[in-house]
Amino acid sequence: MPEMPEVETIRRQVAPCVEGRCIIDAWADLPRITRPSVQAFLDGVRGRRIMAAQRRGKQMYFPLDDGGVLRIHLGMTGRLEVEPGMGEPPSRAHVHGVLTLSGGHRLVFIDPRTFGEIGVEPDLTFLEGLGPEPLDGDFDEAAMADRLRARRVAIKTALLDQRVVAGIGNIYADEICFLAGVHPARVAAGISRARLRRLVSHMRPVLERAVEARGATARPTGRYYDIFGQSGEYPTLVYGRAGQACPTCCTTIRRGVLGAGRSARAYHWCSRCQR
Repeated sequence: MPEMPEVETIRRQVAPCVEGRCIIDAWADLPRITRPSVQAFLDGVRGRRIMAAQRRGKQMYFPLDDGGVLRIHLGMTGRLEVEPGMGEPPSRAHVHGVLTLSGGHRLVFIDPRTFGEIGVEPDLTFLEGLGPEPLDGDFDEAAMADRLRARRVAIKTALLDQRVVAGIGNIYADEICFLAGVHPARVAAGISRARLRRLVSHMRPVLERAVEARGATARPTGRYYDIFGQSGEYPTLVYGRAGQACPTCCTTIRRGVLGAGRSARAYHWCSRCQR
């Protein structure tokens, strides 16, 4: 799943192409990923002007001139492309939404596995359940450490909970745990406050480096691409590197799994650096 750095990369690339543009026409073809329905989505965006391109956590959204909000969630394999053209929607495979914009371009939503969503919302209430974001200027590291210490689940599970902290996913949770010397499966409530403060202190630097690198490419669902078709260049330290040498001590990186079924999440760690 594209995580916050990948979504922020795409937001930055899309912004100059869509801000201030009028949505001349719209097209969508898959009811189960179009909110609240295909027709309501089309009616809600046609003729509207996109005021800004914004993001919160992994959610990308675009306030419209009538007070509504265009929302795009990339899910596991969703992508956005900006291309020249008007008229009929692209005939390529996996295209599930198209916005034709003033100026002769269109915003194309592509999603092979269809776990993403496009929709129009009346306001920003869909963001209310998200926790603090590490890149916010007022992010309180001490408060976040206390927030994590109150969780009686594996620390990686706590980091993936968007109600606890917004924007962190599989890749960067593993990276943050590695840098803090914390085993991803250790129960958050059992970690010392000092160690949690250290872990939290790595959140912002890891995410900032990932944004600068246009995200990370390593993921089990396939390669991630930005709107220009380029892969991310963030060099993961442990995620996706099972069987390789730890960059710190050369111990073999291992892979484990938290949970079961659809909620199962893999984690990667060094058995020496993260006891």
